[in-house]
Amino acid sequence: MAAETATAAPGLTARLRATVAELGGPNAVLYWISRALGRAGGIARLHRYVIVLQPVPERPLLKPHRGRSIAVEPLSRDDPRLFDLPLTRAVMDYRFDQGALCLGAVKDGRVIGCLWLCLGPFDEDEVRCRYVREPEGAASWDFDVYVHPDHRTGFAFGRLWDAANGLLRERGARFSASRISAFNAASLKSHAALGAAAVGRATFLRLGPRLQVMVSDLAPRVNISWRDDRPPRLLIPCPPPAQGGENKEGTS
Repeated sequence: MAAETATAAPGLTARLRATVAELGGPNAVLYWISRALGRAGGIARLHRYVIVLQPVPERPLLKPHRGRSIAVEPLSRDDPRLFDLPLTRAVMDYRFDQGALCLGAVKDGRVIGCLWLCLGPFDEDEVRCRYVREPEGAASWDFDVYVHPDHRTGFAFGRLWDAANGLLRERGARFSASRISAFNAASLKSHAALGAAAVGRATFLRLGPRLQVMVSDLAPRVNISWRDDRPPRLLIPCPPPAQGGENKEGTS
């Protein structure tokens, strides 16, 4: 028994160090608290998000000849191709009911990826929170950017973002905002590669079936709620347009 304990300790220490190196000290502590709460039978849950703003570039990310076999088009609520995605009908209805738009990457008649956008306020589905960007129209809200595993080394991701950015340019949006789990280092890096920058953080503690405590460095900063019809409105400020603009070349 003593030998087993001695062997386990170095493994645990290595995991703790790796988590701190990947997430940073404060987020690593919250990550382990979240894991512990998750094992407590759902009595309490902890979520920590990083809110990012991603600029809408003036030019496409991909050169015109890249990914031409992939078409990106909006998918309506009744489009049967939506069921090519790993989503339930209830999840899709929740999103469409908020006015969200689903862009689908289509290849050989099948949807191989998607990107969701919402131009108005958006209600989170994981915690009780409504994301509001200010000023109105300056930024969309993007979420659930998905590409089928068989196509993740191709151009579907770039094609989805080029279509989304084109739509946002037409509508005058300068940014797309999103929330990323502070415990998901890979997603944070992926967004950073597209120019996203953190503009705030928010931590949510859910206690029992109703009580929620939110602490954020964005207004309203602190909120305690227990009613689904009264979510806190997290205000995400967008900076004013830069003088002269900024041109970004597409990648090869």
